[in-house]
Amino acid sequence: MVTSEGQSHLFADEFIAATGGAVTSEDYPPFLRDRLSQMCTGTLLFSRWWLSVGDSKTGLHTRLELVNSPFFTCRAKEVSEGEYVVVVPLGLVCRLYVLAHLLLGYWNSDKFYVPVRQSEKWQVPPGLQPLFGKARNEGDGPWWAELEDLFARVEISHYDAVRLTEVALMYVIGHEAAHAYRRHGKALEALRLRGLVRDETEEAVFRRFAETDADLMGTHWALDAQWIGLRGSGQLDEAGVAYLRMSYAVTMVHALYDVHRKEIGAYQTGAYCHPVVRRHFFTEASHQMAHAYPLQSTGWVEAELEGWGKCLWALHGLNKDVLVGRFGKAPEGYTHLPVSALQYNMSEGLKWTNDFGRETVLYRAVRRIYRDTVDFSIGETPPAVDFHPAGRDVWRRAMASDDPVIRTAMSMLGRHFEASTKDLA
Repeated sequence: MVTSEGQSHLFADEFIAATGGAVTSEDYPPFLRDRLSQMCTGTLLFSRWWLSVGDSKTGLHTRLELVNSPFFTCRAKEVSEGEYVVVVPLGLVCRLYVLAHLLLGYWNSDKFYVPVRQSEKWQVPPGLQPLFGKARNEGDGPWWAELEDLFARVEISHYDAVRLTEVALMYVIGHEAAHAYRRHGKALEALRLRGLVRDETEEAVFRRFAETDADLMGTHWALDAQWIGLRGSGQLDEAGVAYLRMSYAVTMVHALYDVHRKEIGAYQTGAYCHPVVRRHFFTEASHQMAHAYPLQSTGWVEAELEGWGKCLWALHGLNKDVLVGRFGKAPEGYTHLPVSALQYNMSEGLKWTNDFGRETVLYRAVRRIYRDTVDFSIGETPPAVDFHPAGRDVWRRAMASDDPVIRTAMSMLGRHFEASTKDLA
């Protein structure tokens, strides 16, 4: 006889096997094995303890595994009621390390800004394909072979690259754990049953809320975990450097994803907002947290700005080297610039500000429905750091705009209020 506990464990094992299987020491690329295997082991142990604290507060059970997959995509899956599995692919960890290694090579370089125009005819530079492109087919040799060639281009001290990867991994795990603890999948099912999500368009709006929610909650939990780590190791005097690394690492994470979509308009629908906007959510949420907990956040605001700036200038340095052909020549009619969607320039500053306002309105509208609807345990952040930067003028502009996504969110909110009024009556 298989008990429900044994059955959930079986489902978890099946999911982990389907996503590549738990990583062993032999699965690491040989050129990264010594650098990453020990770091990953330590990070997983700390993260599992950290998740156990979340489990005790919510009554959930969350299992975390690093899986032997060459891809980017992390996942959090509910394998049975209240039982979750979070998987992080080895391919992502290795790419984060090589990207950190590459960007740190620009640390002492002169600042160099390459003004670039967005182009629909864009391709990943051949030399950066191992980082930003799709994983190679198994028949073409080990998936990490070209990544090793890219890694060999830079000679730096590897300590900081390892530490950046470690912090980036904590942030990514925080995002995925947020999907579990906030129970986004179960909440979506509840909203469907109550008629508050009626079709694919409304489901897409909820999923967009869920991804921003995971970014925000991941921010809170990653910073909290970093503080716990500093305090537990007796390294509070290193907090300034640790905070700078956190800011740099989060910037780096957002620079790695969605490189094929550059324009803000390409992110008006779908699950994710623009990487620039996602990075700004981290800024706003982390500053709010620093204000709420000043004793454990001394120096955060300055370090957050410095870490963001250091990573940004490194990305500009990467653009410069792409421009001069260091990573391969673009085909006729195509461009390799910019290498990442995480590009800042003054000409688009107002667009990003407006888009951030739009996303805060969407987030708060759907969050109101979410929080009023769930009747099961979810992970909460303290009220002092609850996210609410959207002012009245932002709401007015959003509601007056002809934005179909905002109209959908407002329609959902209106139905929610109507249903709540009937329930009270």
